Parts: sequence; C-alpha cells; structure tokens
Amino acid sequence: MADLPRLDQIHPYRTALSISLLNPKAILFFLSFFVQFVQPNYAYPALSFLILAIIVQLVSFTYLTALIFSGVKLANFFKHNYKLAAGGVFSVGILFFIFGLRLATSTLA
Repeated sequence: MADLPRLDQIHPYRTALSISLLNPKAILFFLSFFVQFVQPNYAYPALSFLILAIIVQLVSFTYLTALIFSGVKLANFFKHNYKLAAGGVFSVGILFFIFGLRLATSTLA
C-alpha cells in the first residue's frame, strides 16, 4: 500500500486555486455570461473582464470561507454528538430511499 501524503504536504489552497483557475467550465461561463456586461466600443474590454472576474472571485472566496468555517464547527459539533450524527445519517438515508422509490414508481403509472 502506498504511503499517503501528510496534510502539510498537500497545500489545499494552492490546489484549489489551480483547479479554479484552470477549470474549463468556469472559463467558458466567464466568456459566455460576462460578454453582456462589457461595452464593445470600450477601449480596453479585457479590463472589464478582469474586474468582473476579480469581483466573482472575491464573492466566491468569501462564500467558500464561510462554508469552511461553518463546516469545521459542524464537524466538531457532530464529533461530540454521535447519536445526533447517526440519526441525521439515518434520516438522510431514509429520504434517499423514499426518493428512489418514488422515482422508480413514477414511470409505472
């Protein structure tokens, strides 16, 4: 079995940034969606794209930071409340099972 890298060797922020910047879906989204906000007769249209991209990245950074910190708090909460965590997992499993049954029987009628 291969040795797994330690957490301090992974560099999660660098990995997430490179994935975010090289994501072809995000690049195509920027090109297709932001075109409507750029004046075609403006002298520097690339500057408008850059400003829009920076704004989106700041909003995304803020949102993901809030998710990370709330996720850490929830993980610590559920780490100390095993019964509540097990009940939540069980409830979600039941909901998925019911959803699967409804989906499977919806085409029969």
